[in-house]
Amino acid sequence: MTEAHLSDADLARFHEKGWVVPDWELPQDLIADMRREYAALLDRNEGVAPDIIMAPHQKNGSMGIAGSEKWLDFATHPGLMAIARQLIGDDIILWGTTLFGKPAHKGKETPWHQDGEYYPIKPLEVLTIWIPFEDVTPENGPMRFIPGSHKDKTLYSHSWIEGDDKTINLVCDAEHFDESTAEPLIIRAGQVSFHDVYMIHGSKGNHTDKARPALIVRLMPATSFYDHALGAEIGKRHPAQGYGTRPLFLVSGEDKAGNNFTIGH
Repeated sequence: MTEAHLSDADLARFHEKGWVVPDWELPQDLIADMRREYAALLDRNEGVAPDIIMAPHQKNGSMGIAGSEKWLDFATHPGLMAIARQLIGDDIILWGTTLFGKPAHKGKETPWHQDGEYYPIKPLEVLTIWIPFEDVTPENGPMRFIPGSHKDKTLYSHSWIEGDDKTINLVCDAEHFDESTAEPLIIRAGQVSFHDVYMIHGSKGNHTDKARPALIVRLMPATSFYDHALGAEIGKRHPAQGYGTRPLFLVSGEDKAGNNFTIGH
């Protein structure tokens, strides 16, 4: 198996475009394990919509779901951490996970947005890992990136767009990007994408006969501070996110910013 490592060309691509897909892949037996664990999570959380499930790595997650530490194991796979260290340094904190279900026939769209609009992290530096359990095709709602939109390190203006046909309602205003430049992320189950927090991205709905679930992992360099007090204020507007009670996990190196590792555990 290819070593979990980014080449100089990969690193240059990440800094130029804002995302990268390594040659290295997660083993297929691990992907099969993720599929089984995902099915088990849905079974024990009847009534929870599969479109977006926050913090499955918490036994009692931010959306009140019954999660599992297995998701923490998946999220901190040594290969993922090796590549993350190349991108954000040796000192890393995991502060969140999300499952996007993209169910068959009715998988919701995720409008154009940036991830960091409400993150209580100072300075704002986050690396997102995106891990599909099934092949991503042009037909099943692949994630799309606006290449280079991360370069200014700017959170652009967003507007609230009503509608329950979306996973999120805060949408990046169109004057900040050219949708015609968008590049789709077409990858196999087992391949992994890493993208910058300032990246403008989104996805269309899934109307195929098969779900396209994916695990999202949120990492921050341990030189940044996760402000739980600010997160609690944000949480008054977005209670489902649980930003004030997110547990932090030091997954590599050491904490350099005085983060609190007792809250939420």
